[in-house]
Amino acid sequence: MTTEERKALVRRVFEQALNQGKLELVNDLFSPTFTDHSTPEQAPGQAGVREYFAQVRTGFPDIQVSIDTLLAEGEMVAVRTTWRGTHRGTYEGVAATGKPVERTLIQIFRLQNGKLVEEWNEGSGLLDSL
Repeated sequence: MTTEERKALVRRVFEQALNQGKLELVNDLFSPTFTDHSTPEQAPGQAGVREYFAQVRTGFPDIQVSIDTLLAEGEMVAVRTTWRGTHRGTYEGVAATGKPVERTLIQIFRLQNGKLVEEWNEGSGLLDSL
Protein backbone atom coordinates (compact mmCIF):
# COMPACT_ATOMS: atom_id res chain seq x y z
CA MET A 1 0.00 0.00 0.00
CA THR A 2 1.12 3.52 -0.69
CA THR A 3 1.10 6.22 1.97
CA GLU A 4 -2.02 7.75 0.41
CA GLU A 5 -3.79 4.37 0.38
CA ARG A 6 -3.01 3.87 4.08
CA LYS A 7 -4.39 7.34 4.87
CA ALA A 8 -7.51 6.65 2.77
CA LEU A 9 -8.13 3.44 4.72
CA VAL A 10 -8.06 5.32 8.04
CA ARG A 11 -10.36 8.00 6.61
CA ARG A 12 -12.87 5.25 5.74
CA VAL A 13 -12.82 4.06 9.36
CA PHE A 14 -14.11 7.41 10.59
CA GLU A 15 -16.08 8.78 7.64
CA GLN A 16 -17.91 5.61 6.66
CA ALA A 17 -17.73 2.91 9.34
CA LEU A 18 -18.17 5.16 12.39
CA ASN A 19 -19.88 8.36 11.17
CA GLN A 20 -22.23 6.62 8.73
CA GLY A 21 -22.60 3.41 10.73
CA LYS A 22 -21.46 1.15 7.90
CA LEU A 23 -20.29 -1.57 10.24
CA GLU A 24 -20.08 -4.08 7.39
CA LEU A 25 -16.85 -2.27 6.40
CA VAL A 26 -15.11 -3.41 9.60
CA ASN A 27 -14.08 -6.71 7.98
CA ASP A 28 -12.55 -4.80 5.04
CA LEU A 29 -10.63 -2.34 7.24
CA PHE A 30 -9.55 -4.33 10.32
CA SER A 31 -7.56 -7.53 10.62
CA PRO A 32 -9.26 -10.52 12.26
CA THR A 33 -6.49 -10.25 14.89
CA PHE A 34 -6.84 -6.48 15.48
CA THR A 35 -5.76 -5.35 18.98
CA ASP A 36 -6.53 -2.01 20.62
CA HIS A 37 -3.73 -1.75 23.18
CA SER A 38 -5.31 1.30 24.85
CA THR A 39 -8.69 -0.34 25.46
CA PRO A 40 -8.03 -3.72 27.08
CA GLU A 41 -11.74 -4.25 27.81
CA GLN A 42 -12.51 -4.20 24.07
CA ALA A 43 -12.76 -7.70 22.63
CA PRO A 44 -9.98 -8.40 20.11
CA GLY A 45 -10.56 -8.65 16.39
CA GLN A 46 -13.25 -7.38 14.08
CA ALA A 47 -16.08 -8.33 16.46
CA GLY A 48 -14.63 -6.06 19.16
CA VAL A 49 -14.43 -3.13 16.73
CA ARG A 50 -18.01 -3.67 15.53
CA GLU A 51 -19.25 -3.87 19.12
CA TYR A 52 -17.41 -0.67 20.09
CA PHE A 53 -18.71 1.26 17.06
CA ALA A 54 -22.26 0.01 17.75
CA GLN A 55 -22.00 1.12 21.41
CA VAL A 56 -20.79 4.58 20.39
CA ARG A 57 -23.58 4.95 17.82
CA THR A 58 -26.18 3.77 20.37
CA GLY A 59 -25.04 6.29 22.97
CA PHE A 60 -24.43 9.07 20.45
CA PRO A 61 -26.56 8.40 17.34
CA ASP A 62 -25.50 11.71 15.77
CA ILE A 63 -21.76 11.09 16.36
CA GLN A 64 -19.49 12.84 13.90
CA VAL A 65 -15.75 12.38 14.01
CA SER A 66 -13.72 14.92 12.09
CA ILE A 67 -10.13 14.28 11.11
CA ASP A 68 -7.97 17.21 12.17
CA THR A 69 -4.54 15.78 11.32
CA LEU A 70 -3.56 12.63 9.43
CA LEU A 71 0.07 11.50 9.10
CA ALA A 72 1.55 8.29 7.75
CA GLU A 73 5.00 6.79 7.68
CA GLY A 74 5.80 3.21 6.83
CA GLU A 75 3.16 0.90 8.25
CA MET A 76 2.04 3.48 10.85
CA VAL A 77 -0.77 6.06 10.53
CA ALA A 78 -1.39 8.71 13.19
CA VAL A 79 -4.63 10.66 13.33
CA ARG A 80 -5.88 13.48 15.57
CA THR A 81 -9.66 13.61 15.64
CA THR A 82 -12.50 15.57 17.22
CA TRP A 83 -15.58 13.59 18.23
CA ARG A 84 -18.92 15.43 18.60
CA GLY A 85 -22.33 14.05 19.41
CA THR A 86 -25.36 14.18 21.68
CA HIS A 87 -25.73 11.67 24.51
CA ARG A 88 -29.13 10.23 23.48
CA GLY A 89 -28.70 6.60 24.53
CA THR A 90 -27.05 4.52 27.22
CA TYR A 91 -23.26 4.46 26.90
CA GLU A 92 -20.85 2.78 29.30
CA GLY A 93 -23.76 2.22 31.67
CA VAL A 94 -24.74 5.90 31.78
CA ALA A 95 -28.31 6.69 30.73
CA ALA A 96 -28.89 9.36 28.10
CA THR A 97 -28.49 12.93 29.32
CA GLY A 98 -29.36 14.75 26.10
CA LYS A 99 -26.16 16.78 26.51
CA PRO A 100 -23.70 17.46 23.71
CA VAL A 101 -20.23 15.99 24.09
CA GLU A 102 -16.92 16.76 22.45
CA ARG A 103 -13.55 15.11 22.80
CA THR A 104 -10.26 15.00 20.98
CA LEU A 105 -8.28 11.86 20.45
CA ILE A 106 -4.92 10.92 19.01
CA GLN A 107 -4.73 7.42 17.60
CA ILE A 108 -1.81 5.54 16.11
CA PHE A 109 -2.62 2.59 13.89
CA ARG A 110 -0.34 -0.08 12.48
CA LEU A 111 -1.31 -1.60 9.15
CA GLN A 112 -0.27 -4.90 7.70
CA ASN A 113 -1.44 -6.51 4.47
CA GLY A 114 -3.87 -3.65 3.82
CA LYS A 115 -5.68 -3.84 7.18
CA LEU A 116 -5.44 -2.26 10.61
CA VAL A 117 -3.77 -4.67 13.03
CA GLU A 118 -2.99 -2.55 16.11
CA GLU A 119 -4.04 0.71 17.75
CA TRP A 120 -2.79 2.93 20.56
CA ASN A 121 -4.65 6.09 21.61
CA GLU A 122 -4.48 9.08 23.93
CA GLY A 123 -7.38 11.32 24.88
CA SER A 124 -10.42 11.72 27.07
CA GLY A 125 -13.51 9.54 27.01
CA LEU A 126 -16.80 10.59 25.44
CA LEU A 127 -18.46 10.96 28.83
CA ASP A 128 -15.68 13.11 30.30
CA SER A 129 -17.20 16.29 28.84
CA LEU A 130 -20.66 15.77 30.41
